[in-house]
Amino acid sequence: MTKEDNRKERRSWWMQFLISVIGTAIGVGLTFAVSNRLENRKKEQAQRLTAMMVIHDIDVSIERVQSLKDDLESQYNAMIYALSHLDQIDSVPQDTVVMALGYIVSEEKDYSFDMSKEKIFHSSPDTWQNLGSMKFIDNVQSFYFNRQSFLDTYNKSVYWQRPVPISDLEQINKVDESLSVEQYIESYYASLRKFLKEKLTDGNSQHYINYAAWRMSSINDMIEDWIKLNNENKFLMSITDEEMESYVNSINKTGFALKEENLIGTWRVTSSDKLEEEWEYSKDHTFKVVGVQSAIANMPFAKGKLKLNITTEGTWNIEGDSLIHTFDWDKYIMEVDDSEMKALPGRQDMLDDWLKEYKESYEKIINDNHGRKDRSAYGACMDASGDKIELKKANEVQYLKRKK
Repeated sequence: MTKEDNRKERRSWWMQFLISVIGTAIGVGLTFAVSNRLENRKKEQAQRLTAMMVIHDIDVSIERVQSLKDDLESQYNAMIYALSHLDQIDSVPQDTVVMALGYIVSEEKDYSFDMSKEKIFHSSPDTWQNLGSMKFIDNVQSFYFNRQSFLDTYNKSVYWQRPVPISDLEQINKVDESLSVEQYIESYYASLRKFLKEKLTDGNSQHYINYAAWRMSSINDMIEDWIKLNNENKFLMSITDEEMESYVNSINKTGFALKEENLIGTWRVTSSDKLEEEWEYSKDHTFKVVGVQSAIANMPFAKGKLKLNITTEGTWNIEGDSLIHTFDWDKYIMEVDDSEMKALPGRQDMLDDWLKEYKESYEKIINDNHGRKDRSAYGACMDASGDKIELKKANEVQYLKRKK
């Protein structure tokens, strides 16, 4: 091999080596670039989810305070009506009396919010410090500080604390066993009206009522401030209404879609110790419910447990995420089981009359609905085991467990 050939061979080897090194460097560079991009993408997604979590928490807090405001307005209007009819207090409707008392009688426990989202936000400094907008972080911190200040004021300030201790109502709630049902109800509401009249003219109540406009103005201002702040938050983080809706749907989804073939069979209600039910779903899209509902009775003439044995039938269908029940009133059967009811001494006739009237009232309801079919829709999903179903309707949640 000539010297020229040797030079060519060395040059070829160096070129291959150089290409190999460059290729490796490019490969490593690409790997790091892709890895960093994926890592940044995950970080951005985590930060965005944190932002949406907080924004949703603020929205929920706004809805809760708005509900409080609506309740206070209804109670205030009832109280003003009762206050303007003190001389005719006996003519004030029962529901108005109860609602008016709600405005001045203290609550059994402190008002509160769900603090879990706030704790998550503050427990992850690496997340919230890198959300990309210091203004957003400042807004969130200000909101949580403001919300806590509202709780402290609402639960402790003399301007917010209802002036009448709830314990003052205990005497009225005691049952006089010497009275008939009608006499007891009449006596109870007469006592409530007298109690309301006394408290509305009390100095503490008058002082509390005088600050009604200030309290309502404070709540209105706070709600408006929170709404403006959260609208700014969505703008700062470029979060659309569609994204928020998708986020809310994702956190509310607790299981998997319910399929017809998985529904067939018998299920038991597991949500209440006062209610025992079995739901039997058939392939022909009919269902049958057999249930026992019980309640402890503590009446002026009797004590014990009253049971209702209920059987009803109808048809079912699954539409999207909803389970549709159509109840047939012509197949509704209810039997009253009073075997565990015991009359007080000398009150058996009164218990018998009440049971007779109770049964007749249910029979009338059934007869009045003859030929009627009621449609009821529940949001439905199934857990991973396939043995539990969650049914949601408004604020009610019911769970069914497959009967083995």
